[in-house]
Amino acid sequence: MRGKKTKVKVPKPLFAPIVRSMKRAREVTSAFHAHTRTLSDGAASAHAKAAALEALDELGGRQAYQEASVLTTTRHRTSKWTFAVLTKRGMRPKKGERALRALEVGAINTDLMSAKWLDVRAIDIKSQHPKIVQRDFFDEVVKEGAYDVVHSSMVLNCVPTAAQRGEMLARTAKMLRVGGVFFLYIPVRCVKAMTHETLVRFLRAVGLRVVEHKATPKVMFYCAEKVDPKTAASTQDKVEKCKAREEFVLRTSAQTLASKDTDAFSVALEQRHMCGF
Repeated sequence: MRGKKTKVKVPKPLFAPIVRSMKRAREVTSAFHAHTRTLSDGAASAHAKAAALEALDELGGRQAYQEASVLTTTRHRTSKWTFAVLTKRGMRPKKGERALRALEVGAINTDLMSAKWLDVRAIDIKSQHPKIVQRDFFDEVVKEGAYDVVHSSMVLNCVPTAAQRGEMLARTAKMLRVGGVFFLYIPVRCVKAMTHETLVRFLRAVGLRVVEHKATPKVMFYCAEKVDPKTAASTQDKVEKCKAREEFVLRTSAQTLASKDTDAFSVALEQRHMCGF
């Protein structure tokens, strides 16, 4: 006589996920960025900051933002483009060669770690996985030339001020070896606010030359190579172009810092950030 089949009960999570739909995910990420900008705005009143804190709490805080980010990135698969570009540029190690040293900033999954030819240090300000180190990028030791690859997906737009965004780009450039590459993924709306041409100039000012880029309806994909200073300014013409670019970047940065429009996405660099080539 056959006994009754017992159903295996799947344990339910203690807390239901806050974000379930793509539409809700986009709403959460947009609201999160708006409220955090208010909190970091030195000109914002105490009342406005209190209201922003309350709104963030109602939204679900950083937990909701993390869930929304996980959901939205499944649509874009930034790691797939990273793998493709590294292979196209001939950077993928051959058998017997060491794995590429990579830093993943703002990691919300382990997709990048799936490539055995990448030695990935993944960090995030609030880790959602045991393989991802819970750490703020600005607490990382800036060791010059430490990495072959730096991967930053939807992070720069979360940094609250233009000056901090500039600092992040400058530190990233120092962390890369000459010939190493920086993968930057950023919302299209941010690039439109700053303009593609201006962002390219700012990257070049810290020593990163954009070599690949593409656009989707929501996200801009960039790959920028760390420039070799020995060959970057070898002629008077290049020196003059470098000077003009740095003057533009410093002038634009000053205008940004003087602006009261804290909602507009922008980047600000200082003279100390300039690579000089």
